[in-house]
Amino acid sequence: MMYYKEIKISSINIDEGKYNDKKKKYIKYKTPKITKKVLFEDDLYDIGELYNAIKYAHDRDPYNQMEVSFKTKIEY
Repeated sequence: MMYYKEIKISSINIDEGKYNDKKKKYIKYKTPKITKKVLFEDDLYDIGELYNAIKYAHDRDPYNQMEVSFKTKIEY
């Protein structure tokens, strides 16, 4: 049986600029502002559970990118 250890699902929001009301135009930042928020951190024992965790993270924060990292191990 394969299980997934140290699963970490993070939401990544990239803010590239903002609208300035005084100048009436969109102003880009020199460097984009990147914010990461951890949505899930746990161990799972089935690929279906992993899929559900990723889908739940997307449902929870649908407009941002997701970053998923994990380690696998096989038990006999």
